[in-house]
Amino acid sequence: MVTKAELEIELEKLRTRNAQLEAKSKDAPVGNGESDNAAHTPTEEVKRLLAEHGIDLAKTEEFGEKVAEDLGRLQKSYPMTSMIAVFALGYVIGRTQK
Repeated sequence: MVTKAELEIELEKLRTRNAQLEAKSKDAPVGNGESDNAAHTPTEEVKRLLAEHGIDLAKTEEFGEKVAEDLGRLQKSYPMTSMIAVFALGYVIGRTQK
């Protein structure tokens, strides 16, 4: 079990690192405002990473829409099969969470 002294040492290390990061962020040059902030939003960062790995986001969104459409059609055509599949999927997910 972790002692209080060990936790206090770890907390002090984290506080020191936080202070260093804050000082570093204050020293970083500030861009021209809006365009600089837009380039660093999480959405833009994800899009940039996907593009670096050769994944086209438009194709991914199109594929998601097609899958949702196909699942809707399956539900209308075979409601009992869909219900059993959803139950089985829920059961498997539930069992893996324990």
